[in-house]
Amino acid sequence: MTRRSRGGTRVSSTTSCPPGRFSGVSGSRTIVIGDVHGCLDELRELLDAVASGPGDRLVFLGDLLDRGPDPVGVLRLVRSLGAECVLGNHEEKHLRYAAHEARRKTDPRYRNPMRPFDPKRAAEHAALTRDDLLWLASLPRWIALGGRWVAVHGGLVPGLALSAQPPDWAVKLRYVDAGGRPVPREAGEAAIPGVRRWAEAWTGPDSVVYGHFPVGNGAPRRDEPRPGVVCVGIDTGCVYGGALTALVLPSGGSPDSRGPTPRGPGAAEIVQVRSRQRSARPPDSED
Repeated sequence: MTRRSRGGTRVSSTTSCPPGRFSGVSGSRTIVIGDVHGCLDELRELLDAVASGPGDRLVFLGDLLDRGPDPVGVLRLVRSLGAECVLGNHEEKHLRYAAHEARRKTDPRYRNPMRPFDPKRAAEHAALTRDDLLWLASLPRWIALGGRWVAVHGGLVPGLALSAQPPDWAVKLRYVDAGGRPVPREAGEAAIPGVRRWAEAWTGPDSVVYGHFPVGNGAPRRDEPRPGVVCVGIDTGCVYGGALTALVLPSGGSPDSRGPTPRGPGAAEIVQVRSRQRSARPPDSED
């Protein structure tokens, strides 16, 4: 794996959404970007650092919205780039909220069952246009990247083919039990015997790049649950003061057991930019 530093770069991604996408896009590189959470300045800096060009395939791992200084600006930039993106749990929440509010407006007796948004999130939601919401509703739960790589926001249930993955867990999965079955986040944080990160139990055949699960030290997390199958977590907590991370995959490669890189022409890179945020909040306190 090639490591590169440049300027401020530190080197070491509605219920009606389609379940997944197989794409025939073929570019010189596939650039996968972790959870942005409204950090627009860092995103612009990262795009400059990876020198994204017309021949590249740009894929985001969801959670563009919420928390950071300009979530709607991030969404609009991603849309303007024509980038691909998987659905994150924060986008899914905005879609559910919009659906409940639309029903409430047509039925005075209906009450939105969701917890009211705080003022910042409510203002963000109000700024989303109909086109923004339609774009969010079109996002798949996972994307096959080619070269035996898959992108997902939350995770994949071990032992199940992509076509059989539960859509709801794809946006929020963190832990599985000893039998590989999804369990609530609380079970993992309680250190119940046999419960572990899904990425430690995933056996492929595809390698996976995912977000959702912030890494406390700002460095990507890599698991190799079996030889030749790797899972790379690139939510490196930009909105909490960590870093914004891209996994850059050259075309025509397959996962290499020696690292989170494809074997093939060129070399894969992890590229990061330092966060400008100084949040004291604990990482991702909600699913």
